[in-house]
Amino acid sequence: MPIPSITREAAEDLIAAVEDIMGEGFQYPGLSGDPSNPGAVYIYAKRESVSAMTIRSRLKRAKELYGVEPRQEAYRPARAAPIFEIEGLPTDGEPSAEELIILLKERHAKRRLHEAAAELRQVKVTMDGPVAIAFIGDPHIDDPGCAWGDLERDVAVCRDTPGIMAVNVGDTSNNWVGRLMRLYANQSVTARQSLKLIEWLMLQLPWLLWEPGNHGAWHTDYGDPAEIMHRLHKSIGVYSDGGARMQLNLPNGAAVRVNVRHDFPGRSQFNPAHALVRETLFGYRDHILACGHRHQSGYVPIWHNDPKRLCHGLRAGAYKDWDHYAKEKGFKEENWARAMGAVINPDYSEDPVRFIKPFFNLEEMAEYLTWRRGKWEVGKSAT
Repeated sequence: MPIPSITREAAEDLIAAVEDIMGEGFQYPGLSGDPSNPGAVYIYAKRESVSAMTIRSRLKRAKELYGVEPRQEAYRPARAAPIFEIEGLPTDGEPSAEELIILLKERHAKRRLHEAAAELRQVKVTMDGPVAIAFIGDPHIDDPGCAWGDLERDVAVCRDTPGIMAVNVGDTSNNWVGRLMRLYANQSVTARQSLKLIEWLMLQLPWLLWEPGNHGAWHTDYGDPAEIMHRLHKSIGVYSDGGARMQLNLPNGAAVRVNVRHDFPGRSQFNPAHALVRETLFGYRDHILACGHRHQSGYVPIWHNDPKRLCHGLRAGAYKDWDHYAKEKGFKEENWARAMGAVINPDYSEDPVRFIKPFFNLEEMAEYLTWRRGKWEVGKSAT
């Protein structure tokens, strides 16, 4: 058996190199004796500083031993040199691919920092002693069924009671869209007038959080009017489409975590607050969870051992009465609390039962908060 003069691996490497040169427009084996039209073997030999005869011998041996040789389909004809030249233009201001990559990397790094900080917004509470949060249910202020008397009363309670922070859980107006626009025929408040009412409500309180809700997300192709109002009025609270988690850092060092969304995923025909229980099981175990959206009222306390925490799930109802959709679907009336709230007593941060007290009526919450603050201010505690 003859001793091979080239190994299989070396033969394959040589053929691959020759095929690469064929892809540059040099034929194999090429025409001998024509220096103006060199073949792929000649070019390879010249680049490797060996004789073309040696390369041809190696290729011949590779075919004899292993049945391999350069593939003719690897050849790509060289493009003819152009017969003209076009003068280049100055840059049009658009970044190059390399510049874009640098810019996008910088943006991604900033976005990562932003998203990490947005996971839990830090809120410094500057008022010492007991404070409260009022969760205003879906207002629907332009709907003919909006209970304006109740809404004005609750807004006044939040505005006139020291220590109350207000949260709008969403759906401030109907903002009908698509096939639902036919419902504008059933309301006297026009779309333009509803913007005035939204602005009125926004300016009544220093809202801790304003959530647009699903109705607020409609008609925003050219910008969200409520978000623009919030920005122009330089409102101090958070405007967040998609809810927000906030950590209220109290002056005495205690902290309360609040998780608000227009709605949480999960439904149960037996418990309107089921989605809030689900969130503490599969999401965050925050002290207070609040939502609206379904025009139902619901409350559920959830105890967790890790961390040891009593979580309060609040589903605020709505200020909208006579819901045509609920009537059409046969839903029963469950809107027993248009707004809900919770009083936070920082002195009892280690006592889960006394730390946070839920309320289903804002007037009652305001009375209790005023009493608690009075006791705190004179250095006494309730028994």
